[in-house]
Amino acid sequence: MLDVFASMPDVTFIWKYEDESSNIAESLPNVHLSSWVPQVELLEDDRLSLFLTHGGLASTNEVAFMGKPAIVAPILGDQMRNSRMLARHGGALVFDKSDINNPEKLKDAFVEVLNNPSYAKNAKRLSQMLRSQPIPAQELLLKHAEFAARSFNRIDRYPLAHRSQKLKTELKSQ
Repeated sequence: MLDVFASMPDVTFIWKYEDESSNIAESLPNVHLSSWVPQVELLEDDRLSLFLTHGGLASTNEVAFMGKPAIVAPILGDQMRNSRMLARHGGALVFDKSDINNPEKLKDAFVEVLNNPSYAKNAKRLSQMLRSQPIPAQELLLKHAEFAARSFNRIDRYPLAHRSQKLKTELKSQ
């Protein structure tokens, strides 16, 4: 990665790196290491042009909602599905994790997303779609929870009832 960062001196990289005291990037003025980065605030910043992520659910939702183009290098679990969703909407490039140490391929991915305006345009469009849903996700969740709570003490009809005897007991006592 450092070779890629060095080859792109006009791009500032903020790298979440566990050891802030490391001197791994001390010769690269365009690289800033931090053991913790306030991800939502970073994604809200208009200066952010690209986000590199593994595609976990939280970062996928945040990237989509904030409308930022991304390179997604899925590692396991739901990350492949999440990365494909972002790519299907045109705001992300899926990067093979086995190529993460290949400087040429990694730089090509950065250059592609940074220089092709369709990624930013499509990421913004996805954000607008999410922000203008007819029923916001939080409101929809609350409506379903309220419906389940009012279901005439028939919580046993819901698939999760067998896992939560405590919830069933609490609802009957109300």
